[in-house]
Amino acid sequence: MTDAANRFVVLQRSLEVPGVEKLKRAFHSVKCLTESDAHTLAKDAFGILVKNLTVEDAMALQAALGAEDIDTAVVLQSDLPQLPPIKFVRQLDCLTEGLVVHDAIGRQFSVRWDQIMLVAAGSVLLTVFEQEKVTPTPSLLQAEVTSWSPFLPRRGVVNDPAPEYVSRERQASKLLLELLLSGAVMRFQVEAGRFRFDYLGDRKRPGLMENFALLARDVMKFAPQAMVNRGAYFVPEGSGPVFEYPSKNAFYEEITWMLWQAMNAKKT
Repeated sequence: MTDAANRFVVLQRSLEVPGVEKLKRAFHSVKCLTESDAHTLAKDAFGILVKNLTVEDAMALQAALGAEDIDTAVVLQSDLPQLPPIKFVRQLDCLTEGLVVHDAIGRQFSVRWDQIMLVAAGSVLLTVFEQEKVTPTPSLLQAEVTSWSPFLPRRGVVNDPAPEYVSRERQASKLLLELLLSGAVMRFQVEAGRFRFDYLGDRKRPGLMENFALLARDVMKFAPQAMVNRGAYFVPEGSGPVFEYPSKNAFYEEITWMLWQAMNAKKT
């Protein structure tokens, strides 16, 4: 087995955010973590506390965290539930008889409500890339060439240079809804800003957040058996704020943690 196959994770037993000072003291037990890591990991503590540890470091850290009254579990990293690839969806119909999914080329297929195993929602901070149009200033050489070249416009007329584009990175919060089907066989993702809320009909509201909340509540109403993450549980009535996740990693780690908890509950 490779070294990567023998890495371990330390999981929280609950989703209570651990205190930074407690983490600092516990991290002294292992060489791979420092006090500065405590701030980052406390902010990003959504079930999976630390990854990629040796078994020795994982057990030492678990003992140190226990001394700080932070209850954890040590799990082989390869034993964590794996999420299936995302299918991006821009249109859904929440009907009494089932969920109708519209794919990218307009085809439709139905999903029974009892097939939905997990509903996750939230305002997730993502890194997005945007293109900005930049028009270069005509160069002196180009202006000189136009004065004598027979293949270019007459003297004194300079063609505008072709526009250029630069890619810029920024952080932006996106409203995400994910639906995981039983057996983790399929996963749908809705990004509210790209979703058509046509199925709402007369209930459709002018605000994006209001429509997002209506969609999330509709899914949970028709699939009461589904597990829900904190973002879905606290989805607001109306236009209130949506539960925030500091990163995409935090959003998905909470989902993975929930699946791990459910999987272990069946074993006990």
